[in-house]
Amino acid sequence: MYMLASSLVAFADDYAYLTIGYNSIEQSVELATIQKITFDTSSENMVVTTSTGNEITFPLTQMEKMFFSATATAIESLPEKSKNLSVSGGVLRANGNDMLYIYGSNGMLQQMTKVKGSVAVSLQTLPKGVYIVRMGDQTIKISK
Repeated sequence: MYMLASSLVAFADDYAYLTIGYNSIEQSVELATIQKITFDTSSENMVVTTSTGNEITFPLTQMEKMFFSATATAIESLPEKSKNLSVSGGVLRANGNDMLYIYGSNGMLQQMTKVKGSVAVSLQTLPKGVYIVRMGDQTIKISK
């Protein structure tokens, strides 16, 4: 752990993100938010703890690559729900008065809906994958 932590400090001036590739998915985490990285051998996971208290878990057995970059090269660590956006049972619930956008991990718009009040959007038609949902100034990441 000390070697990795010292490497983070050395690279922090040149790079802004740590990107981890696992299970054919890449996820970027902003270096400035990383408090510690630990390896749990009992569950075979790498755990990144951020300054906001989030713990992001990566399965070591599925890890394909890990690298530093100046820009985010993958989907950043985003919350899975926000004040007005949440997912449960294959349904996205949104509250507000704004446009709702659902993007695939490739950045392409998959769905959009005008939200007035409270709306429930079925995710059944979307293929399995990771999606970014944006409404106004709120953004969440969902997995299906």
